[in-house]
Amino acid sequence: MIKIITDSTAYAPTDFLEKHDITVIPLRYLYRDQEFIEGAPGTFGQFFDDFTKTKLFPKTSQPSLELFIEEYNKAIEKGDEVLVFTISSTVSGSNNAANLAKEQCKDPTKVTVFDSLALAQTILGYIMEAVKMRDAGKTVPEIVERIKSLQETSIITFIPDTLEYIFKGGRIGRVTAVLGSILKIRPIVTFKKGILSNKNSFGLQKAMKDLISTIPPEGKLVRIFILHIAKTTLFEQFKENVMNVLKARSDFGKFEIYEGEVGPVVATHAGPAVGLAWSSEPY
Repeated sequence: MIKIITDSTAYAPTDFLEKHDITVIPLRYLYRDQEFIEGAPGTFGQFFDDFTKTKLFPKTSQPSLELFIEEYNKAIEKGDEVLVFTISSTVSGSNNAANLAKEQCKDPTKVTVFDSLALAQTILGYIMEAVKMRDAGKTVPEIVERIKSLQETSIITFIPDTLEYIFKGGRIGRVTAVLGSILKIRPIVTFKKGILSNKNSFGLQKAMKDLISTIPPEGKLVRIFILHIAKTTLFEQFKENVMNVLKARSDFGKFEIYEGEVGPVVATHAGPAVGLAWSSEPY
């Protein structure tokens, strides 16, 4: 059997994890001079209530090397192969920790560490694909090859409520942030294959329309996640706009649709926001 392990930034629902015997290695974050272990969707409310009031900027920390080793060894002792999905190596040390643990476990040949080059529910989409293939009897190399093909066109993209968090994260300057707020610029922040980029729109409605227009063409979408960070008040309107577009497609019903909550670690990149993540066939 193939044992799937992921770090907490996939933000997989607890019932999904339990149903498919997936283990989560949590990342940690530093906030108000305390270290916290990132939990699962549905447990972030207290953090975000405080985060959105104080605007303090948390710092993230990689997961425990020892915990990775422990979980690898448990699976190996059962005779399983291990397939590990981590947040992109370009933004976190999680992938490095997973690989160091591989070198120190009982049988490194049984462990494959996959760098998602992704954030949040993009990773979850890869895991869902891996579960589907594992349960169909596919091998680890076959699963990895399939996920690599999905990486070509799979992304996560956000519309932040404010430019403040992007400024604090060092991705724009103070002058740009101030002018952007005055001019009502709404950045669309996109993360694809390990690279963060942004494109500006003027006004919320235009930004929503521009973001939704980037959804893969008909016949290519595999699964899509409609996301929020910090339960932003924009979410219900955004979700309605997305669903109206999806329902109008000729391939509606042929791809999976989910709602998702993004947690504290990835929230440091955008602050409160709405967004989309998807897996799609190359096009």
